[in-house]
Amino acid sequence: MVDNEGSALVSVVITTKNRASLLPRAVRSVLDQTYPHLELIVVDDGSDVPVVLPDGDPRARLIRNEVSKGVSESRNAGFRASRGQLLCMLDDDDWYLSGKLEQQANYLREHAEVDLVFSRVCIEDETGARREFLPVDHVHSPEINLFAFNVIHPSSALFRRKVFDRVQFDPRLRKYEDMLFFNRVCFTFQTAFLSADVAIWMQDGRPDQLSRVDYAKNLSNFRIVCQELGDVLKSNPAARRRYFGRLAVQAVRCRRIVEAMGAAAAALGIVPGIRGTRK
Repeated sequence: MVDNEGSALVSVVITTKNRASLLPRAVRSVLDQTYPHLELIVVDDGSDVPVVLPDGDPRARLIRNEVSKGVSESRNAGFRASRGQLLCMLDDDDWYLSGKLEQQANYLREHAEVDLVFSRVCIEDETGARREFLPVDHVHSPEINLFAFNVIHPSSALFRRKVFDRVQFDPRLRKYEDMLFFNRVCFTFQTAFLSADVAIWMQDGRPDQLSRVDYAKNLSNFRIVCQELGDVLKSNPAARRRYFGRLAVQAVRCRRIVEAMGAAAAALGIVPGIRGTRK
């Protein structure tokens, strides 16, 4: 959708569950953007107490999953319900800096060949101290992003609708969903890095953050990533060793020795894929 002034409508999707104390900050950071042509879709993924959005702003609307479907399917649902030609997402415990949408929408308008642009996020810890997640001038390519597992933070990107029309989040994933999504996008569309700080990534050590260690969850989800990126990894031996080597370590931590041996063999190119796994 394009407005009468020729400015693209940006659709922002926030997924949330049981974070009523954090969500308003994320919502406000979207509605306070310097870019005026936006809509906000909040997907309540089965919160114990249903989310209620503040009254009075017609740009914001709510979708609720009565039963939790996870962040991947919730993001997909939000994007399917959106009307914008430019799409982005925001985690409910993070927030945008005020010029995020304006800077990135302008970049995509000026670079028709680029389908996804991403920028830096600043990490904030429990003391309020901040540090940049990416260097000032990040060198970006699909191969670099693949080898790094993924450096594109979900709150840092803006992309054209045709990207989501072709690549969605895998609903099986409850972790590493961003890794699979952005690596698949990088090898399907033209992507670029815009040197700017656009969002705050909160890392304050809360027990509900997905970054906490869960070996079984790590293994089952990373296995899917390796399977779904199999075609890309096959043509990139260095990345193949890195991904299947990590899978082997995760399998050892879960005492899945047969799977660890299969992943190690795949890392070395002895077998083309994963052996000793179960879906």
